[in-house]
This record gives sequence, C-alpha cells and structure tokens, in this order.
Amino acid sequence: MRDGSPQHPRRLAREGYACGLIARTKSQLDETAELIKQKGGKALVTPTDVSKREQVLASVEAVERELGPISVLINNAGAYLRKPFIETAEEDFDFQLKVNCYGPFFCTQAVVARMAQRGGGTIVFVLGSESRSGPAQYAAYNASKVAQRAIAESVAYEFMHLGVHSVALDVDGAVGLPRVTEAAQDADPDHFVSTEAICNELVHVINQPRNAWTFSLDLRSYWQWRPRVSAARKKP
Repeated sequence: MRDGSPQHPRRLAREGYACGLIARTKSQLDETAELIKQKGGKALVTPTDVSKREQVLASVEAVERELGPISVLINNAGAYLRKPFIETAEEDFDFQLKVNCYGPFFCTQAVVARMAQRGGGTIVFVLGSESRSGPAQYAAYNASKVAQRAIAESVAYEFMHLGVHSVALDVDGAVGLPRVTEAAQDADPDHFVSTEAICNELVHVINQPRNAWTFSLDLRSYWQWRPRVSAARKKP
C-alpha cells in the first residue's frame, strides 16, 4: 500500500488485511504500523522511494515474503505542487511525474501480473479533481494526475477481464486530515472530504462482486459544488 493517510491501512487492517506500508518517511510508517499492531493486526514497514523501480520491486518482494500474496494495492502517496506555469521548472515537472505517475506505474506493474495469474485482486488509484480539469497554477500536478488516470484505465482494459479490479477514485477537494482541519478551525468540518467516507468507499469497491464492478467514481464535499467566480480583470 502506497499511502499518504494512516486511516486507510488502519481501516483495512480492521477488515482483516495484513498491510504492507510503502512510502519514503519511515517514522510515519512506523507510527501507523504500531497502531495496527496494537489492535491485533499485521503490518510491515518498507521505506521506499516509489519513483525508483528497484526499490518498489524489493518492497513488493518483502511484503509477499512476510505477509503473503498481495490482493489489494492502494496507490495513494503523491506529490503536490501549486506554481505559476511560467515559473514551473523542468525539475518541478519531473518530480511530479516521478511520484504521481511513475510511482503508481511501478507499483502496479510489480503486482498486477501475479494478481491476474491468481485470478483476483484490486488496484485503486486515488486521484483528484485535477485528473478531469486543469485549474490555474497546477500544470505539473495536473499532467501527472491525468497520466495516472490513463494508467488506471489502461490497466482496467488489460486486466479487468482477467479478474483484477482497477479503480480510479477521484477525491475532489481538501481531505479532513487533522493537519488540514486544525489549520482551518473556523471552517465547517463538512467542507472537507471525510477520511472515514474515503475508507468506506475503499472497502466498498474492494468487496464489489465482479459482475458489477465500478471503474470510475468521485467523492467531494457539498462545498465543492458552490458557484465559482473568476477573479475580476484589472482595468487597463
């Protein structure tokens, strides 16, 4: 599981899954693993730079060796950049693609063939609204997320009929993580997408019968539907 939120693996652990935790920051992984183990679950920490294929392959091998065959992959870790288009450097663009595009590509490629051989598995690509539109100052991030969605759809067409469920889950808007809500204490909590709702949706798509699989779905707060007004143009 590539994961930017500790709630996801903790919820899946409660559903009975042993969780392999893959990300760069070991301290965060250790904290999540300890919380899982305190509740009687199993977790393996594998610090990984997902933009490096060899590290991803090594982590996948470690997870399958210690915990068994991987049946669910959540592609959720990511890089985020808001920067004016003309100020976006080549290095900025490369980094967004490496984490948000190469990362899920390497992770998915490492597990999907064995899932297909076993005739089952679920791969979830957690996206954002930027995979459907291109708001200003997000050119590099937008490009990487559109590419990730394209990977999800390609995987769907190539492997769904072999029993591997590919899901593109758009989470539109800010997620209600503690660091987000604490920084906006005056805001209505319902302005943020609930982490519990995201976890519920993950469990739902993982458990869907294969005669009624969902490929694309989105979650957003009611607040994301408010009318948007363009900034007034300055008079010449």
